Amino acid sequence: MQLVKLSNKLKPLTLAVGLFSAATTLAYSDLDNYSGILTITSNNRTSEYIKSVDRSDATVLFKKFRFQNHLINWEKETIFLSSPKAIIENDDFQAIVAMGHSAVPYIIEEIENKPSTLVWALNLIYNRKITTNQNATITDACKLWVKELKK
Repeated sequence: MQLVKLSNKLKPLTLAVGLFSAATTLAYSDLDNYSGILTITSNNRTSEYIKSVDRSDATVLFKKFRFQNHLINWEKETIFLSSPKAIIENDDFQAIVAMGHSAVPYIIEEIENKPSTLVWALNLIYNRKITTNQNATITDACKLWVKELKK
């Protein structure tokens, strides 16, 4: 009996909530009334600008983003490793090497500012070492690669 009484009291509240929620439900196209998006994209100057944008810029940005992503992951995963084999067999390091010559400018930028074992990626990309000096340090190798590739 008490449930029936409680149920009767909730009906008006339930209807009010239902009406309120229906009134605030937005459709995807509701934005069109306020955004001006249609007028912007139908503008001829805007269309011409979009067509004229050099797609290679987007490619360069994508490659840099991809490189940075692999670099950050590689550094996190190998920061405490001392095994060269483990460092270069890391998936993110291998992904940087797989980028090939497109990764070189980003590698140079990194090792010029902060010498690291990332320099080994250049050895693998170019399939050669920059020096035969057995006493060369990572910093020395970084400086030599930067000098060689910035000629």
